Amino acid sequence: MLSKRDVEAVIRHPERIRVYYQPVVNLTSGRPWGYEALARGEGILAKPGRLFKSAEAWGLLGELDAACFKAFLAAGRPGEGVLAVNVTAAGLVNLDAAAYANPSLIVELTEYGRREPQQLREAIAAWQRMGAMLAIDDVGPDIGQLRAALYLKPDFIKLDRSLVAGCDRHSSKRLFLAQALEVCRFLGAGVIAEGIEKPGELKVLRDLGVEYGQGYLLGRPQPGWEKAIMAGEG
Repeated sequence: MLSKRDVEAVIRHPERIRVYYQPVVNLTSGRPWGYEALARGEGILAKPGRLFKSAEAWGLLGELDAACFKAFLAAGRPGEGVLAVNVTAAGLVNLDAAAYANPSLIVELTEYGRREPQQLREAIAAWQRMGAMLAIDDVGPDIGQLRAALYLKPDFIKLDRSLVAGCDRHSSKRLFLAQALEVCRFLGAGVIAEGIEKPGELKVLRDLGVEYGQGYLLGRPQPGWEKAIMAGEG
């Protein structure tokens, strides 16, 4: 775990955060539909998962989340398409929806700093009133994110890589994906599949009717809009 001082240093100096963008692709057309903003950098920012887990342990998750969120939006947005930004529960309730929400923004609720879904309803309603969309990230075998999806009725559900990996080789995963898609359709939520790395996985997802996807097969995270757009179009 990182020290409290290390986490606080990132919060105090958000200019250290480098914003990378990964294309989110329309699986029918093969064209970029939008981009997900990701926090990267040098040193402790090279492993953002460890940074966020350490922030949670030190009670600094909301502050770190706000610093990253503001860095994402300050870096700009594409001329067309949506921008998906990860937000923890701690960050969601502390960020001012009126200052940041807009119709091209997807707020992705991550698994870090979980709270009971009913504690988030008011905050989410504020973001949606301002035009932003909600996605529940990392929905897979973990019941926590699925419970959040069922209760909060998001605009989008992101299927975790654990469901996607090997779905072309394992019938059990294809069955689980099909069942997950039924839940998404029941909720009226769009579906985004994460971590697509092999052509066989992409084919299965298309055949199942998954609308959107991202992963190394479709485009790796790139620093800056120009590189991200070129990678998405390639």
